[in-house]
Amino acid sequence: MGEATLDAPAEVAAGAKFDVSWTGPKGLQDYVTIVAAGATKWTNEPYFYTTGSSPGSLVAPVKDGAYALWYVSGATDTVLARRAIRVTPFVGALGGPAEVMAGSSFEVAWNGPNGPQDYVTIVAVGTTKWTNESYFYTANGTPGKLVAPLEPGSYQLWYVTGADDSTQATAPITVTPYAVTLDAPAQVAKGATFQVAWTGPNGPQDYVTIVAAGSAAGTYASYAYVVNGSPVTLTAPPTAGNYEIRYQSDRIKNVVFGTRAITVH
Repeated sequence: MGEATLDAPAEVAAGAKFDVSWTGPKGLQDYVTIVAAGATKWTNEPYFYTTGSSPGSLVAPVKDGAYALWYVSGATDTVLARRAIRVTPFVGALGGPAEVMAGSSFEVAWNGPNGPQDYVTIVAVGTTKWTNESYFYTANGTPGKLVAPLEPGSYQLWYVTGADDSTQATAPITVTPYAVTLDAPAQVAKGATFQVAWTGPNGPQDYVTIVAAGSAAGTYASYAYVVNGSPVTLTAPPTAGNYEIRYQSDRIKNVVFGTRAITVH
């Protein structure tokens, strides 16, 4: 066992990234890994090659318990050094609002191991697997931002580990129906500028526009993003007729959140 040494914390949090200092022959394909105590063979647990400098980094397993660090010879698969390490239970929490409006952007505070590719997401109650719902990586810091689904109902916030895609912390959240108001003149002159006061989800890429009455969802002419606040300024079309002021979003092409009739003369 004198051919290599390992130095690391006595314990690490489940899912956390940690450093391991090492010395050894640094042979071709030599590596350092973490395995369950009593393991007799490496079976694709986290590892790093010793071709780099010391220390190297590993990610702790999500399951707590007794583990061992190994320095393994790439030439012979012989374990040249061992060191005991304990993985402590996952500690994490999520803090978000009790309810949010459908389609709105909101913040979620979190704490946890912040392992590589760990993320926070929002999913419907009863969901068993993440399927591309709104999310943010914990590497971007706390709080992070999510966008509420359009369908109102009962949801959960999840803290998911990148190590094995397991959900390690949850918090309930209710999505309420979205509500939009648009306040503008009943009629405007051709080509004139006018203001529209609005309320709504204020989600990313949401905007207010004016289009011909009956236009397909997602159609737009003069528009203004709601990120700039209320009211917004639009320009009337050059052709007289019946039009609609709409609250829409670039992120959801086939949804009109709210409308208001306006006549151009």
